[in-house]
Amino acid sequence: MTTKCLTENMRPGCSKKAAISVFCRKYRQRIMKQFLPVFFLLFSASAASAQPLTAKSFYKKGIEQRDKGLFLDAMGSFKRAIVLNKNFDSAYLEAGSIYARTTRPDSAVWFFKKAISINTKFTAAYIALGNFYRDVQPTNFDSALSCYMAAIRLDSSNKVTYYSIAWCYNAKSEYEKAIPFAVKALNIDNDYKPAYSELGHAYRRTGKFKEGIEQFKKNLSVSVVDLALLYSGFCYLELKDKESALQQYEALKKVNEKMAESLKKRIDATQ
Repeated sequence: MTTKCLTENMRPGCSKKAAISVFCRKYRQRIMKQFLPVFFLLFSASAASAQPLTAKSFYKKGIEQRDKGLFLDAMGSFKRAIVLNKNFDSAYLEAGSIYARTTRPDSAVWFFKKAISINTKFTAAYIALGNFYRDVQPTNFDSALSCYMAAIRLDSSNKVTYYSIAWCYNAKSEYEKAIPFAVKALNIDNDYKPAYSELGHAYRRTGKFKEGIEQFKKNLSVSVVDLALLYSGFCYLELKDKESALQQYEALKKVNEKMAESLKKRIDATQ
């Protein structure tokens, strides 16, 4: 300690020992003021790193990785979530969805079924398993239909599930069965174009052209959809009503010129 520092902290009548005590106290206060913010940051970082890694945190990380296209990393995160929580149904679903994309797609079935066994009302898992059977095992339409039927028993408002059922029935050449499910999808969303494709295909295959026209009229009364006009035109042509088909063409030209050209070619080719 310098004589100057000691002198500055000495008061008249104050001993050298007391001056040293005052100096030390002020020195400690100055040091604390300088280093307290640094200490606080270090403590905060240490506390954060000490937080336990939970199943939910791994699941959340997996979702972020999946959204970035880092599927292998995401798979690792979902599996860690499952290790921490054996009944984490959503983690099984996400892991299954990634397996469905890989060279081991059959592993997806186990994960989807595990999610369903944990939560028998897990609609998304039934749909995912149905999609797998439909898209990855394209001859397994019966299994896909079973999954979709289970899904609509749990959620009767999902247009995509009804469309998927219609698609499977059409793929099985059971066109009559496809029609009501495609119609149901359109009752939920009149602008849902994939359902129009399945409905139009089913009407054409069953030869129910008048019924098709009536159904498409109902849809067009709700909103003007290009596919409804197109398939109406096709139905009129099958009934040899070229004039009505031309009317559909004129209406279609206002909303989708390219699609209208397709109908016009069919009309021109009709004798």
